[in-house]
Amino acid sequence: IELMKIVLALVLLAVEIKGNPVISVMKTTVTHPLDCLKVIVPAVLYVIQNQLLLVAAANLEAPVLGLFGQLKILTTALFSVALLGRTLGKRRWVALVVLTAGIATVQTSQMHSDGSGDAGEKNVPLGLMMISVVASLSGFAGVYFEKVLKGSPISLWTRNVHLALFSVATVGLQVVSGDFEEACPHSLIEYLVQGLGPVAWAYVVIQAAGGLLIAAVIKYADNILKAFATSVAILVIALVSSMFFGFALSSLFFLGASGVIYSIFLYGDLLKDLGPCGKCPSWLGGLERPSTPRGV
Repeated sequence: IELMKIVLALVLLAVEIKGNPVISVMKTTVTHPLDCLKVIVPAVLYVIQNQLLLVAAANLEAPVLGLFGQLKILTTALFSVALLGRTLGKRRWVALVVLTAGIATVQTSQMHSDGSGDAGEKNVPLGLMMISVVASLSGFAGVYFEKVLKGSPISLWTRNVHLALFSVATVGLQVVSGDFEEACPHSLIEYLVQGLGPVAWAYVVIQAAGGLLIAAVIKYADNILKAFATSVAILVIALVSSMFFGFALSSLFFLGASGVIYSIFLYGDLLKDLGPCGKCPSWLGGLERPSTPRGV
């Protein structure tokens, strides 16, 4: 997927500069070496995050994993305040908490513990600690990448090429540090493409394009809005699955979906003009009311 992301980013860069994208990337790398090295941080953190997530998944039941995994929404908001100096009022904090609870409820409604394995072998405290670290790393890496994208004139597509290259290099080091002969066949190209049919290739292309699209959203919007968009996407996927594949939607799903929709309107301050909502406290979406001076 990362290799495909490099290819797509180079194509988009070629369209943007109307020239040779490889030469452009090399020139930028030589001209701004320290600036280019900044993307090593999120590249390494994403790899560490994925490894820790495997540990968490091995020690937690699926509903618990999905529930605590959504803490990354709140950690993203916290790091946005700390690293970017963003100000979030009480209303927006409430909206983010509701979004976290809502999407966690939606995902929990779609997960069922099969009871497989020996529950005694699961280290729940370790799993909870790992998923908490994963959420923190996810929030920090996303906001740090946003800061890098917005704080430099380097092209978005060049940044994605650098990020993908460092990610490939990091994973490559993991492979080399292990039993390389056992992990990889003699032909590296054969290793990369073996067993990939049309559906698998379509998945790779879609995932790579999605990664580039997420980077564009982070650059031109922010990580918090990306969290809202991702949450809506989860709802849409569940509804489409219900319509075309007979996926059962429980009352828990609709409860969570209602929370997600409410949080979107609350975060965008769109509730104050909706009849009774205007009478609610401002932090729940109502109109701002001027404070009454004391003694009046």
